[in-house]
Amino acid sequence: MRIVSQLQTLDDALEAWQRYRQIPVEKFHDDKDTQYMVSHAMLLAIQSSIDIATGIAVMKTPRRPDTYRETFLVLGKSGVIPEDLAGEMAKLAGFRNLLVHEYTGLDTSRIYRILTDNWETIDRFRITAREFVRQNPENR
Repeated sequence: MRIVSQLQTLDDALEAWQRYRQIPVEKFHDDKDTQYMVSHAMLLAIQSSIDIATGIAVMKTPRRPDTYRETFLVLGKSGVIPEDLAGEMAKLAGFRNLLVHEYTGLDTSRIYRILTDNWETIDRFRITAREFVRQNPENR
C-alpha cells in the first residue's frame, strides 16, 4: 500500500510541476515565492520517486542500495526499470540532495532548466512504477 500512496504524492507533485513549467523565466528568476513553490513541488516529486524506487528495490532486487542515486541504478541493472531511465533518475536524486542540503547556493538557472527539461523523466518513471504495481499487486 505504501507504493500506491507514494504514487498519489507523485501524481500531485507532477501535476503542479507541469503547471509550473509554464512560468516565464523572468518571473521565476525575480520572484522568491515562485522559486520556493517550484522547488517544493520538484522536491516532492523526486522524493516520492525515491521512496517508490526504494520500496521496489527492497522487493525485487538482491542488492540493497546505499544511496538514493544507487537505488535507481540498482533497479536499472536488475531490469526493473530501463537503464537509461535509471541513469536520469539517479541524476535527479542527486539534484534532490542539492535542494535539501545546498538550497542557499542553488543556481536558479539550473533549477529552471530542470523544471522545464526533466518533467518527462519523472513522468516516465511514474508510468513505469504504475506498471510495476499493476503487474505485482501483492507488492503494493
